[in-house]
Amino acid sequence: MPYLDPELILDRFATFTREEVRPAVTDDEFVHAQVGSMASTLQFLAGEVGGREAAVRAQRRTLAERLDELESVLERNEIDSSAVRTALDDARDEIDAVDGSTRDVEETLLTAADDVLATIDEELDAERAAIARRPLYEFLRTRVDRQLRLLGREGEE
Repeated sequence: MPYLDPELILDRFATFTREEVRPAVTDDEFVHAQVGSMASTLQFLAGEVGGREAAVRAQRRTLAERLDELESVLERNEIDSSAVRTALDDARDEIDAVDGSTRDVEETLLTAADDVLATIDEELDAERAAIARRPLYEFLRTRVDRQLRLLGREGEE
């Protein structure tokens, strides 16, 4: 069976409810209004589900890119820490391997980023840690931006 995007199915239910069911309910004004309300709720839910999945995809892409940038920063600044490199490799493996619900992916991304940041703080002196953390800040900015969009707000520049 092919994969069906939940937001697409919810959107189709909303359209069907609004365009087919609601016009068929003409004899009861209250029920007519409730069907319209249900269609609006389904449409809203479709947007929320789709927005959350898009947000997590963007976070995943950004974290992968930032981990690559972190590796470059380590090389450019001659920061040699086997623990940080191991944490970096482990994080890549985790985000490449995760498959499942949007929530599972999001939790894996957060754990991977947190583990890398914690290792940087544990293994490097303050100056080198500040340099090494910088690439991961873009992931955190992306995460906050996407969450604000889901809440209907735009991120502050």
